[in-house]
Amino acid sequence: MKGLDNLLSIAKLDRQQVAESLAMFPEQLLSGWQTSSAVKLPPTYKKTAEIIFCGMGGSNLAPEMLRDIYGAEIDKPIILVRSYDLPSFASKNSLVIVASYSGNTEEPLSCLKQALKIKAKTIVVTGGGEMLALAQKNKLPAVKIDVKLNPSGQPRYGLGLQLGAMLGLLKNLGKIKLSEKQIKESCQRIQVVGTELLPAIKTERNAAKQLALALAEKTVFIASGEHLKGNARVLANQINESAKQLAMPFHIPELNHHLLEAFSYPRQTIKNCVLVSLTSPIYDSKIQKRFLATGKVFHQLKIKHLMLESSAENRLDSALEILAYGSWTSFYLAMLNGKNPASIPWVESFKKELKT
Repeated sequence: MKGLDNLLSIAKLDRQQVAESLAMFPEQLLSGWQTSSAVKLPPTYKKTAEIIFCGMGGSNLAPEMLRDIYGAEIDKPIILVRSYDLPSFASKNSLVIVASYSGNTEEPLSCLKQALKIKAKTIVVTGGGEMLALAQKNKLPAVKIDVKLNPSGQPRYGLGLQLGAMLGLLKNLGKIKLSEKQIKESCQRIQVVGTELLPAIKTERNAAKQLALALAEKTVFIASGEHLKGNARVLANQINESAKQLAMPFHIPELNHHLLEAFSYPRQTIKNCVLVSLTSPIYDSKIQKRFLATGKVFHQLKIKHLMLESSAENRLDSALEILAYGSWTSFYLAMLNGKNPASIPWVESFKKELKT
């Protein structure tokens, strides 16, 4: 696709209603919050040694974002598990939150069975499947997300459901301070942002379309810091899966200690690289200074450097704003690449290979 303002061409590629799912993000967020807020948790769940989130792919994006947004105020270690096994230190004193959009993902199912075996304090977040059945059989607290709010059917486009659900759980567990009034205000803000990024908005007024055009045919490096580190992973995941294009997340200050030396070889590849910095006015001054210095180095390296900046004044709204821009950017990048953003042919091929 040469341009991004032809709605018929977009509809032809977007056969699974990804744009509709993206537009429903505020509704997803509120639904997830309200559903999880209604789940009764045993009082003992508030007293835990650590919080272990288990999930794969799109089902692990929400925990990573929330760890980076709220990690500084949550008084327990947060561990993310993207594999088959719980950490060796997991015990009956651990809080284990297992997430699978479909409810049938084998890695978190394995973790759930281990959590049951050690009698950990376990919560399930899912759309159904075997995971929900196991939770009901073992009388575990379960948040059943409303998958109808994600017509695309792809977990990464139901991220609002899982974000809302886990925000509600963390609030009910007494780990974060957040009210329904604040959630509704956040939904209203992100609705305003999202309205400006819809396919009907012309390129000259659509920041996501403009960013997608700048990223076309490029290898994308994403720099982030502090509360937006999870956003970098989400954006890379979305560009990989939706646009079928290579993107990698890096974090400041860590990237300043190695990545800056990586842009000499291979020469042909380096010519097609671009750095996207996820920035925020509420970053610590030390981090802001590093972003400025990093940009100057990339200018000297003659590598294109783009900024995606949040204007929000709190961490949650900042992350949600960047998420909206990034999600729509990956969608439009898929359009430019002539790809159905919902299809994942190589992932499906891999899954079939595992079954042989």
